Amino acid sequence: MKSILNISGIKCDYCKYKNSNVHMNDYDKWLNKPCPTCSNNLLTQLDYEMVKQLVSLIGIQNSDITVNNADEPMITVTFDMNGSGNLTIKNIVPYLK
Repeated sequence: MKSILNISGIKCDYCKYKNSNVHMNDYDKWLNKPCPTCSNNLLTQLDYEMVKQLVSLIGIQNSDITVNNADEPMITVTFDMNGSGNLTIKNIVPYLK
């Protein structure tokens, strides 16, 4: 089964600031930038590197798969990051086609 990445949004790990409109392709612009609410770092180098590794791994996985079977089950996985470079699975739900 091919994986589809939809990585977006940025959040502060210290306050409730969240910007869901930030696309992964713009993460480099947010690297080590202060939160507009509390001034803590919004995107650490460790988390940025983890996102890039995840994108690379999914790309490698997808390059080995030629067809996505329409009957295969699909899921949506939500990850949480906290500045440490580690991913935590926050939510797994069936993807409705």
